[in-house]
Amino acid sequence: MQSWAAEELKYTNLPDKRLNQRLIKIVEQASAQPEASVPQASGDWANTKATYYFWNSERFSSEDIIDGHRRSTAQRASQEDVILGIQDTSDFNFTHHKGKTWDKGFGQTCSQKYSNERWHLYILHK
Repeated sequence: MQSWAAEELKYTNLPDKRLNQRLIKIVEQASAQPEASVPQASGDWANTKATYYFWNSERFSSEDIIDGHRRSTAQRASQEDVILGIQDTSDFNFTHHKGKTWDKGFGQTCSQKYSNERWHLYILHK
């Protein structure tokens, strides 16, 4: 039987089968300890390095990863009679993170003076 991560990411098609397997492992490790840092969740130095190499790869984009998740979500949703779409917009202020500034690509919500992010979350619930 496949893990939930393997089932969720079954439509993800990265350029190398090993990248798909690494993604599944990363998701499983991160979801088992959502509060953990990458080294903590990875468990050892080899997995930590592999995770960092994975996220630093230029062989695929974040869109390549999320596309497989979207397809799995659409497949599950198509099997339900009613789906609730719950949404929320939240602003996060990261001004205290001195290394993350607007001019370095960190998001902004109101002005260049503050390092903020606006996240719009959309959750589906059956």
